[in-house]
Amino acid sequence: MKSNGVLRAVVITAVLAVLLSASAVPTMRVAAQSGRQPEKKKVEKKTEGQPKREEPLPPLPKEQRQEPALKLTTQVVNVDVTVIDKKSGRLYTNLTQKNFTIYEDGVKQEITNFASGEGPMTAVLLLENNYRNRVYSSYYDPTFAQEIFQSAATFVRSFVKPDDHVALVTYSLRPKVIQDFTGDSGRLYQAVLSAYRDTLNFSEANIYDALSFALMGGKAIQLFEEGGGESEYVGLQEVEGHSAVILVTLGIDTFSRLTYDKAMKIVARAGVPVFIVGVGNLYFKKYGDQLPAELRLNFLQAYNGLNTFAKISGGAYFPMTFESEIRSIMQSISAMLRSQFSLGFSPTNTRREGKERKLKVDVDIDGDGQPDNKTLDLRFREKYIEPDDNPNPKKK
Repeated sequence: MKSNGVLRAVVITAVLAVLLSASAVPTMRVAAQSGRQPEKKKVEKKTEGQPKREEPLPPLPKEQRQEPALKLTTQVVNVDVTVIDKKSGRLYTNLTQKNFTIYEDGVKQEITNFASGEGPMTAVLLLENNYRNRVYSSYYDPTFAQEIFQSAATFVRSFVKPDDHVALVTYSLRPKVIQDFTGDSGRLYQAVLSAYRDTLNFSEANIYDALSFALMGGKAIQLFEEGGGESEYVGLQEVEGHSAVILVTLGIDTFSRLTYDKAMKIVARAGVPVFIVGVGNLYFKKYGDQLPAELRLNFLQAYNGLNTFAKISGGAYFPMTFESEIRSIMQSISAMLRSQFSLGFSPTNTRREGKERKLKVDVDIDGDGQPDNKTLDLRFREKYIEPDDNPNPKKK
C-alpha cells in the first residue's frame, strides 16, 4: 500500500501516552511508524524570468482533442551491495562507483546513482513475541523470548546512534508498534523492556504478515491498546536511502494470511535488505532428535525460509546457537548496514508487465578491469519484479 508523503505525520489518527506502573517503564510515546522521519524539503518551482501569459488559452473542443500516448515514468532500480573479503571477513568501505558494474538479465546497465553506506541507518527492529515462546521455560533456559529480547536490547544499547532512525515492532497474530522511529537508544531500550513485559499476545507467529507490514505498510495495533483499534502505517519500501529490516525470530509461521510464495515476492519486490537472527538453534541441537517428525520438519523449513528471505533481499541470516553470540551477531549486522553501497540505474528494458528480472553485480577491487567476485562475498538482491501497468485484478 502507498502513503502520500513518506515519513510525515500523515496517517496518525491518535497519539497515545501510556503511563506504566512503578515497576514498569517510564511514560513512552507510541506514534505512527511514519512519524519520526525527517520531512522532505519542498522544491519551489522557479518562475523568475518566465513570461506571464495574460489569459489562458481556451480549451479545445472534445472532438478536436488528441489524447497523448501513455508515457512511462522513469524507473530507477536501487541495489544495495555489501562487499566482504572471503578470507579475512573484512568489509570494504572505500570503494567508488568505478569499482562496480551491474547487469540486468545479462545486459550491462549504466549506474546513474551511487552512494556509500556511511551515514545514519533507517531500520525496523521486528521481534517475534508470541505466547508460545515463553512456555519452554520449565525445561529450557534460555527461552526463545529471552533470546529474542536480549538480542534486541543489545542492538539498541550498543549500536544505535543519535542520527539513526530505528522503530520497534513486535508480532504474534498481528503486528504491534512499540516505538516509532527514533535515534534515542534509551527510549528504544525502554521500548524493548515494555515489549518483553507485554504478555497479552496470541500463540500464533505470523511472520509472513509481519514482514509484509514492515516492508509494505498496513494496519497495526499499539502497545497496551488492544481495544483502541488499528492505525495505518507506512512501509520501509517508501523510505528513501538506506533502510533495512532486522528480524529476530524462531521462524515458524503459524497462521499468516499471506503464503510463503507471496511473502517471497513482497520481499523481492521491496528492495529492502532483511537481516535475520534465527533463535532456537540451541534448542533444536539439544532436543531435535526427540521432537515429532512434523515439528522437526517445521524447524528445518523455518531455517531454510529465513535463509532464503535474507538472500533474495540482499541481507544476511545468522542462526544463533549460544547467548554469547548475540553481541557479535548484532555488531556484524550494524557493520554491514553502515558499509553498504547503493547503486541506482534506469533499466534499458522498458517492459512493464510485472515480470521477474535477474540482477548481477561485478566488483573490481584492484582496478585491473577484471571482476574479483571469486574472492568476495557479495550481498545484494539477485532479482526484482518490474512494474506492471496492466495488473490482473484477480491476482493478489
